Amino acid sequence: MMSRKATMSIIDLGQTPADAEMRPSTDWRRSVRIGYAIVIGAFGSFALWASFARLDGAAIANGVVASESYRRTVQHLEGGIVQDILVRDGDRVKAGQVLLKLDPTRVSAQGDLFGNQLAIFGAQEARLLAEFEGKDSFEFPPDVLARQNDAAVKPVIEDQRRLFESRRRALSGNVQIAEAQMEQARREMEQVTSETETARATLEQVDAELAQLRPLFARQLVPTTRIAPMERERLRLLGTISTGVIQTAKLKERLSESDLRRQQVMRAHREETSGQLADVRRQLSDTRQQILLSADSQRRTDIRAPIDGTVQQLRIFTAGGVVRPGDPILDVVPAGDVLVVRARVQPNDADRVSEGMHAEVKFPAFHYVGTQIVRGEVRALSRDRIMDDGVKDPYFAAEVIVDKSTIPESISRRLSAGMVADVIIPTGERTVMNYLLRPILDRWTAGMRER
Repeated sequence: MMSRKATMSIIDLGQTPADAEMRPSTDWRRSVRIGYAIVIGAFGSFALWASFARLDGAAIANGVVASESYRRTVQHLEGGIVQDILVRDGDRVKAGQVLLKLDPTRVSAQGDLFGNQLAIFGAQEARLLAEFEGKDSFEFPPDVLARQNDAAVKPVIEDQRRLFESRRRALSGNVQIAEAQMEQARREMEQVTSETETARATLEQVDAELAQLRPLFARQLVPTTRIAPMERERLRLLGTISTGVIQTAKLKERLSESDLRRQQVMRAHREETSGQLADVRRQLSDTRQQILLSADSQRRTDIRAPIDGTVQQLRIFTAGGVVRPGDPILDVVPAGDVLVVRARVQPNDADRVSEGMHAEVKFPAFHYVGTQIVRGEVRALSRDRIMDDGVKDPYFAAEVIVDKSTIPESISRRLSAGMVADVIIPTGERTVMNYLLRPILDRWTAGMRER
């Protein structure tokens, strides 16, 4: 106490008041201690808060909105000229609804052409079948008669009738010639047979008389002039019989040849008719197939929606445009289908994501204000990482089913497949201290293990 007073006295005696004000205070240690206390208290409070405060952890993945059954691309097999366009992008359509109409002129002309060909081949088949069965007349089937007034079919029907008559007469003439030759051979054979039988009967009589005269001639009771003519007659009769036998054999051979010729004429006609009939029936079968294809093409001039959904990416805009075969015309996004977000989970987050976990979905394309959260659920997660061509970073593919009831109406009306989505998958709670120290501890643990 005395020391302090002495010091004060010296200051008071040796210095002016201005000098005393400029001298630094000797109480600075107290301020430092207060500062340390504040800093330590702040860090302690933060550490205490960080040890007990809990934050939600989540895996964030980028994805694309898709439908469960994907969009359906409408194409046309043959293509054609557009006659009418009945829908525009954004129109909702029902399955089977007509979307576009193609000009049916070419397809209709093909259908008429194949119909005429079918009638022509049908007329040929009816004529050939009647010839094959040996009928004297025939009738055309109803499908042929239905087109008998057609300019392309009418002359064919008349030609088939004339051809049938001419071929029937030609066949009948050839058969009649052979049958006439057979009949002549039969008559000649009957005549020869009759002459031969007569000669045999006469020979029996001559032989009987000679049997009586020869003993008398041996005793010279009968002159030579009596027995010699009979011997000559006997030889003549034997010659007649022998000639008759030879002629009969020749006539039988000629009869067989004529009959064979008749059979050959008929068989050749049947074989020719059978071959032509097979060809015509083959052409009929091909034409029927062409008619079915033409009918299918004509039916498909009305391009219809394959499913219920919304029209998207219409590629034809004017009537009269040309649709090339197989080119995409438009897409139909399924309506009422399950909405799926196909997300890409980073490999570092894959161990914390599993099937059945809840998720939150955000759509960056829509800027809306509200507290409603779009919810979803992880349905599937790939078992191995995926590396796509052109993508540098690997990822795990996840499918998130979106709960449509949680989508705001303002978004639901405009939401469609192909839009970008952000998926937040909550993985559990962690303390703030864990968030701060976990990376440091992991690095420290890894560093301690390095050689």
